[in-house]
Amino acid sequence: MAKKYKYSARDNKGKIIEGKLEARDPQALAEILQDKGLVVVSIKEQLSIDVEEIAQINIGGVPMKEKVIFMRQLATMVGAGLPLTRGLQIMEQQVANPMFRKVITQVKNSVESGKSLADSFREANEVFDNVTINLIEAGESSGNLDIILNKLAIELEESKKLSDKLKSALTYPIILLVIIIGVIALMMFVLVPAMTDIYGDFDAELPAITQFMVSFSNFIIGYWWALLIVILSAVIGYKVWIDTPNGKRTRDKILLKIPIMGPIISKMQISQFTRLLGLLMSGGLPIIRSLELTAYSLTNEMFREVILQAREDVEKGGSLSLPIARSDYYPLIVSSMIAVGEETGELDTVLERISQYYKDEVDVATESMSSLLEPVFLVVMGGVIAFIALAVYMPMFSLSEVMGMLIDIVTLMV
Repeated sequence: MAKKYKYSARDNKGKIIEGKLEARDPQALAEILQDKGLVVVSIKEQLSIDVEEIAQINIGGVPMKEKVIFMRQLATMVGAGLPLTRGLQIMEQQVANPMFRKVITQVKNSVESGKSLADSFREANEVFDNVTINLIEAGESSGNLDIILNKLAIELEESKKLSDKLKSALTYPIILLVIIIGVIALMMFVLVPAMTDIYGDFDAELPAITQFMVSFSNFIIGYWWALLIVILSAVIGYKVWIDTPNGKRTRDKILLKIPIMGPIISKMQISQFTRLLGLLMSGGLPIIRSLELTAYSLTNEMFREVILQAREDVEKGGSLSLPIARSDYYPLIVSSMIAVGEETGELDTVLERISQYYKDEVDVATESMSSLLEPVFLVVMGGVIAFIALAVYMPMFSLSEVMGMLIDIVTLMV
């Protein structure tokens, strides 16, 4: 049974090289290293629990910024004529993310053994998706790896910008929603019980709105565990449902019908579709393979189905623009421009222009969404606070009237 060993060796220039390899025993590992022209310095069996490996655990994954920097710098080195293995070695030394450094080391060793960069990343299967790996493969085949890597860096940046814009537009409304929930929880668990004790001392009849608040508060305090179970069950049930093909399809269809949000999702999907398809085709991939990869990169099932259908039509000799024109989800301008691109033989260029147009549309739409949602949530929060304040203070008005009447009676008696 093979064991894992940590080794230290010198190359023909006297430089110390350290690493880890699996071998049957230390002697077998020494022979492997000698075959590589290395002089063994030390070999130690690695413990089953390695402190260094624990330190390299990276829960958050590889940040997009690290991927972009890697693509750009590797493209620069390859374009300058530096051997790929040397470029990977340099990137291995300067990458800050532990997980990414580990992947680059694995890829570098794989390339040194004679495998292609695409196959090496495909074996790692931890950082880049199928679209990226297929483009790298196309770049290696065509001899334009540096150009493809630069295009991939741009693509990764554009994807990140689109998702960041949507997150940024939703940040403020989400904060307001959390505040609303926090205010309601504070009222239900602290203010309303205290108010109930005070009004109970006066034995006063509470208004309907106040009585509702008291009953609601008592229910939450008494059955918070049941409410928690219901919420957790709903979340788990939703997760199970959404993992089914029909559940995901239904969810995606509903999302597209939500006001404000639906149109933004549609524009983001169209921008991603046109940008990726144009990039894959300009990278030299066949249109059938490009459509397949593009389809599975789309996050919305409705848009994905259209592209998969288009792939089947194109495979049979049909036009790409026709199935897109028949779809209810892609605007007519998209199919019309694609038809022009097919007629002129400049489909990748046309797709890039469509992508840029919809990218600008997403920018405008996200800004508009933020400005529209903020006042809505402010009104909701104001309404909740007003309702609670009314429920709290209405009994006070009733009690003040009773106290006024008592004072008048006492004054008349005196």
